[in-house]
Amino acid sequence: MQKLRSFLFLFVTFFLVAVLILGIIGLRNVLRDRPYTFTTSQQTVIKELRELQRLETASFTIEKVIDAGTSGNTFSQFLFGDRLLLIAQGEVIAGFDLSELSNDAVKVSEKSISITLPEPKILLTDLDNTATRVYDRRQGLLTNGDKNLESKAREEAENIITQAACEGGILVSASQNAKTQLTALFKTFGFENISISIPQGSC
Repeated sequence: MQKLRSFLFLFVTFFLVAVLILGIIGLRNVLRDRPYTFTTSQQTVIKELRELQRLETASFTIEKVIDAGTSGNTFSQFLFGDRLLLIAQGEVIAGFDLSELSNDAVKVSEKSISITLPEPKILLTDLDNTATRVYDRRQGLLTNGDKNLESKAREEAENIITQAACEGGILVSASQNAKTQLTALFKTFGFENISISIPQGSC
């Protein structure tokens, strides 16, 4: 009797294991034969992109020497002059304000997507306070100097550094990098045909 019970136990165990194995194999075949599909709506894509707000895609680090202060001949400068040389280093960041993305900027069709981004723009110009310093300052004999001269020089430095980044093609780099980054992103979402249009920006 004991042998019969043992035999029945082994038989049932073997049967259950066999059913489990066959079930796993069958499920794997079903999943393998079923094509992967990715579906997302136009509004979903727009919502996700807008939530990113700022897409930073290019940055330039630039150093400039700023000569600021009074002008005039040598004698005038000797008596009343106030000039300084500021060595300024700053970072300029360019990219896109995705909150400006219009409702018709994204078109989705099965595994194809086309996007028209806003114009690239300068998002930030930031002076590095640890690297920016006054190199030289000269004041005339009869002047107390302009206490705001360094602040004015720093403001001018931001403008000059921004212009230098623009002349260096930062907006072009921002557009090229945006296409690369977004193409890679949407490929991970399952899109196969990706078109990204970007209008030319201006500083």
